[in-house]
Amino acid sequence: MSRLSKRLWINIVLALCWVGIVMSSTTTQVAKTTIPIPNHFQNVKVLRVLDARNHIVQEEIGIRAKNIAETPVSEYYYTIPASIEQHVASITAFLRKQQKISLTIEKAGFDSEKEIQLYKVILDQPLQPQEDIRLGIHISYTHVLKPLPAKIPQVARQLLLYRGNVYLYSPYASKEMKTTLQVPTALIVSFTGGDGLVQQKGNKLVYGPLNDLEPYAYHELQCHFESLGPLITVTNLERDLQVSHWGNNLAVEEHYTVRNDGAGLDDNFNRAQYMRSAPVHGSTNMLKEISLELPVGASDAYFRDEIGNVSTSHFRNERTRSLLEIKPRYPVFGGWTYNWYHGYNVKLRSFLRYQKSTGDYILNVNFVDNAKNMAIDKARVRIVLPEGATDVKIYPNMDLDYVQEGKHFTNFDSTGRYEIILEKKNVVYEHQKPIQITYKYPTYRLLQKPLVVSASLLSLFVLSIIVSKLPFSINDTKQKSNLKKE
Repeated sequence: MSRLSKRLWINIVLALCWVGIVMSSTTTQVAKTTIPIPNHFQNVKVLRVLDARNHIVQEEIGIRAKNIAETPVSEYYYTIPASIEQHVASITAFLRKQQKISLTIEKAGFDSEKEIQLYKVILDQPLQPQEDIRLGIHISYTHVLKPLPAKIPQVARQLLLYRGNVYLYSPYASKEMKTTLQVPTALIVSFTGGDGLVQQKGNKLVYGPLNDLEPYAYHELQCHFESLGPLITVTNLERDLQVSHWGNNLAVEEHYTVRNDGAGLDDNFNRAQYMRSAPVHGSTNMLKEISLELPVGASDAYFRDEIGNVSTSHFRNERTRSLLEIKPRYPVFGGWTYNWYHGYNVKLRSFLRYQKSTGDYILNVNFVDNAKNMAIDKARVRIVLPEGATDVKIYPNMDLDYVQEGKHFTNFDSTGRYEIILEKKNVVYEHQKPIQITYKYPTYRLLQKPLVVSASLLSLFVLSIIVSKLPFSINDTKQKSNLKKE
């Protein structure tokens, strides 16, 4: 066989192998899953309010749903498109009565065929056929407001763009619906959606009433509007809380890394222009000052950044709170970052109580603080209990991404302190809830550290006595040896 024919056969074999690989890859595609949703409900009336006045968009949904099935139903399904699900930071459900009654809402799976995330609202009691129920759903979204244009002059007003759905993206048909979008100011540059059934009322856009909507109805809503002030995002937050029974003290230290997600500068920063434009800084998106609320009675507050202590800070105690006001070393424009850490002490009795019936101490501390007008991409909380704490139980009151328990050693610790590390991503104001921790701490454990310190000092004292009695002089030994020789 000639060389030409050998090369021809090799090329044919390689081509056949390539065709086989391509055909096998196309025939072995991952099968998409479909989650059937029983058509037990009809949305009789839906009222939606989208609040885009802050960096975190809030959606309040009121639903009057009717059971159109022939049997009692105890589950109501709610769906969110996959493209929006990544922005959902918090979702809660409740009964709309004179007093809101919380309901359990949980994920019910991901439908990869329709690319939607399913949520299931569990009713407190089954709903009988042809009966109505009034439900409420509250959702918080992060990073859904985008600056448009993305870059602006140093002294200019910021415009944001919001994209959403005019309709409720529901697996059930809806007879009547109304959607209201609230923005910070009445300066709305443009808006779309609604097919003419929309009107502007000051800083609000009202869509509807919209009638006879099919399941999974979608019509894109766009609103281009003015928004003053920065879009504050905490890219990383670390909280360190140390409990001391001996000093009746809770020591708190917080490390912040902040980014302004507003429109960036279209040119280099001009210090002279910044000084001249001071009267209109409130109309721009620069971040000049940060106010942090601390617990009542906080003391010994301090503030540091990468360089050191910042003198442009102010701390004061008020009747219902303590306030720490800090000014970064430079104005934080869109896309700029700033990081610092601060700490304070507060009386432990405000957060700790003792339950005589069980002999447990109950600690209640917030997972995060000061999260009202900022999105927190990642929060890490470390809680250190006193040395000797046992039977530790954690009740987080929310879904956490990571929980770790271990030991933490500090000065004169013999057995180590109980350490708890909690982590969560995409944190908003709704997660500013107490984390409850119960543990046992016998009274005699208060003497553990003083006894360890006393024993250490005593051992050091005895060791010094022994060392002082030992001969270490070389000359004395030489003289004694010489006398013996003589």
